[in-house]
Amino acid sequence: DEDRTRKPVVARGEGSCMGSDSELEEMIPKTSPRKRFKRARKPHQKAATSRKLAPEVVAEKGLSMFARNDFVGALRSFNKAISKDGTNAVLYARRAATHLKLGNFARALEDAEICIKLKPYWHKGYLRKGNVLEKLLRYREAAEAYKRAEKCSPKDKSVHMARKSVESLIKESTMSIDVEHEIKDDNKFSALVKWLESGGCKFPRLVLQSHNSETRGVHTTSSISPNDCVLYIPLKYMLTTEVAKASDIGRSIEKRGYVMRSEHSWLAAYLLQEKHNPKSFWKPYIDVLPDQYSNMPVLFDSFYKTLLKGSYTLTSAQNSYDSLKAEYDGICAACPEFRKYLFLEFVWGRLAVSTRVFGVTINGSKTSALVPFADMSNHSPDSQTDWQYDGKRAGFTMVSNRFISLGEQIYVNYGRKCNGRYFVNYGFTIDENYTDNDALFRASLHQDDPVFQSKLKALQLFPTREYQVPPTYSVDVSVLSENMKPRNMFSFFRFIHVRGTDDLAKLNTEDGTFQITDIPPVSVENEITVLKHLKTIAQQQLKGYPDSLRDDHRLLKINKFMDSNHRNCVMMRCSEKEVYHWYIELANKAIPLLKSSWSRRFRKLAFTTEHTRISNYIREVVVPLVQDKK
Repeated sequence: DEDRTRKPVVARGEGSCMGSDSELEEMIPKTSPRKRFKRARKPHQKAATSRKLAPEVVAEKGLSMFARNDFVGALRSFNKAISKDGTNAVLYARRAATHLKLGNFARALEDAEICIKLKPYWHKGYLRKGNVLEKLLRYREAAEAYKRAEKCSPKDKSVHMARKSVESLIKESTMSIDVEHEIKDDNKFSALVKWLESGGCKFPRLVLQSHNSETRGVHTTSSISPNDCVLYIPLKYMLTTEVAKASDIGRSIEKRGYVMRSEHSWLAAYLLQEKHNPKSFWKPYIDVLPDQYSNMPVLFDSFYKTLLKGSYTLTSAQNSYDSLKAEYDGICAACPEFRKYLFLEFVWGRLAVSTRVFGVTINGSKTSALVPFADMSNHSPDSQTDWQYDGKRAGFTMVSNRFISLGEQIYVNYGRKCNGRYFVNYGFTIDENYTDNDALFRASLHQDDPVFQSKLKALQLFPTREYQVPPTYSVDVSVLSENMKPRNMFSFFRFIHVRGTDDLAKLNTEDGTFQITDIPPVSVENEITVLKHLKTIAQQQLKGYPDSLRDDHRLLKINKFMDSNHRNCVMMRCSEKEVYHWYIELANKAIPLLKSSWSRRFRKLAFTTEHTRISNYIREVVVPLVQDKK
């Protein structure tokens, strides 16, 4: 199972908390805190003034820290000042601005309200309130607060600009309502948005749009500045694993002691329960989920499977299907009432989860969550947003990481993956994914090896290894599994091609064992044998495809396919073939260099590979081996 495993990026400071730079200037006195402090402590008035101005002195230190972006220190100072003078509206306005900088929106709003209560005709209280409400995406309320501020101080430019800005956002959002209704299944999506908004979910500058009969996406209704929060979904509207476990079906499964093969099955089981409940709290969300997942290879018919002949995704999809069947049978055996749901319904639930789930950390615990509206964002490796569960706001947030234009589609990043994982787990492939795509290599220890028994023992009696690797020798790869790292594959191939007891003994570590995943280049002869072996495997694998790489490139260039599945199948097999061709190219270029002697000609040839796809291997393997020959 996969989720949107891109590790959540901690949201950056969500933009300026003030109306403009002039706001900061107004917070900081014209005379520096240090000079004012010195004047306050003149000898003839030292004792009396010190007692009288103690809260001001502390507050001035807070202003100085605020100016240095030490917001934690500033907050401590303002807290101390307010403890000495709890009726000073200015102090509450300053602390509200500090809380806002720290993302403590609830406390900032509370301080703004106190400031207004203490000094109802002072514009700063209303301005701070508007600042907070804007960050909470409550634009209409923010506009009202700015109007009150402007009424108190008509000539304040920062207040005027803040009001105009938020009114512009409201206007753009209102103008885009018609765009939302472009989605054909209008009633369901309208019900979803209404349900979310009624529960405090905020996404005033985002709208759902239908692209074609197969796809939809989230688009902006206005331009968005960097570090702006564009979406907020409170915890109550996040369908988490904990919610699923606490449900009737979840408790029933847990009570019988069944151990799920995948955490996603908890969510899938709960989705099925709620799908059959017409009064479910989650009904508006479940109603917009796809009825079927015909784009998923696990459900492909024979036609699409024929297009994938030779691809490892056929095996991956079959393994996924078998795993789903085993999970379903296991749940039914432990919890007989689950049999009222058909196997294909369970498959639907699992696919609904795996294609849209987010991995989040809530109160220090990692969990999986379905997040309505947010999970309708499509993938891009160059997404404009960062997402996370924000503990301070008790909800899921998406924050822009750069400027986003009006009407632009909002993307999230599922993380770096090969097309095989995108395809099998999410049902799509992406173009220009060359460095992260991979292909399958399988090799075994030869029984006629003179040191077969010693090697077999080192391999813990498993003579065969299978690797699914990208086209690189770099350590910068997107994979986590040991069998998906190219250097681990090269290490294994070096090990199985070492000949003789003496050569094998050289690979021993100090404790007498072999580090099968960390064997460096052994010799020129051994490395040439490794490259020839990899080349042979790549050539054999390419023969398993009915079409050549050139044929696939031609089809993709013409770009006339029956549907997205057809194109994804061609892109998938093309991705694998490109990897095999890379290893063939590596062998063709590296072997002649390994056979060369250390000379000016060799150095020139090696230098020509710099900044090419094989430069890491030449620099780290070939050059040192040839130098050793010298």
